Parts: sequence; C-alpha cells; structure tokens
Amino acid sequence: MSTVVVDDHLLRDVLTGEQPRDLGGIASDLATTGLWLFRLSSSFADPRAAGKLSAPVAGLPAELQAQFRAQLTVLPDDIEVLHLRQIAWPMAEMQRRHRALGHHLSAAMVEALTAAHQLGAAIAVAGSDVGPALRAAAEHDGISFHIL
Repeated sequence: MSTVVVDDHLLRDVLTGEQPRDLGGIASDLATTGLWLFRLSSSFADPRAAGKLSAPVAGLPAELQAQFRAQLTVLPDDIEVLHLRQIAWPMAEMQRRHRALGHHLSAAMVEALTAAHQLGAAIAVAGSDVGPALRAAAEHDGISFHIL
C-alpha cells in the first residue's frame, strides 16, 4: 500500500464513508489536489443544486450532510493537498512534456499527475469520471492508476 491521490468523486465517497480510507486495500495514505477539492467544494456551494458530485450527499439525512460539509470545509489532516506554490512550475513542465507526447491534459489532470510524482503516489479515480488522457499519461510515467 502507498499514498493515493484521489479525484473529487472518491474524496466525496471517503468523506461520506461510502469508500473506506484504504480504498479497498490500495492506500496507506490519501491525498487530493487543490482543483479536485475546489470542484467538490463548489458542487456544494449552492445547497439547492444537486449535480453529479453533490447528488449522493443530497440524499443523506441533514445531520450527515452537515457532517460531510464540516469535513469538506476543514479537510481532515490525514488527507494531504499539495500547495500550488510547490507544484506550479513542475505542473507547467509536466504539461509541456505530455503535450509533446500527444497527451492533452486539463489543469486538474496535470495537477494530479504532478502530485503523484511529488508524493511517490498512485492515482485513483471514480469509474464514472475516468479521463483517458490522465490514464495514458500516468501509465507513460509509471504511475499506478486505479479505477474504482
């Protein structure tokens, strides 16, 4: 087991208890990215909206929704998020290198790949939100990639 960088869907599932913190035995530690954390947070900014990310939590009892929001606004200390100040330049270099290989990665994908490199981590994404470009880039770089 090692550190695993999780996407916004898996982070939601870990915080609600739908997914165990060890992700079924593949993770000793968890990390996510600033952009994935932002996407998850912004999906809950309007409590009246229920989209792809927020719908599973919207169906929970009010007490569990409040508990989830509390964890989301003050992420548990055992879930690491690298600061953009630390990884902005490595992200830029990573994006340039992968563009030259034909991997067109969004900023969120480049951040995840860079975080995985910096932490010596794997990447795990929800099966409903797999980015084939991220998977190809991770495999090219020798980063373990899991679809859960």
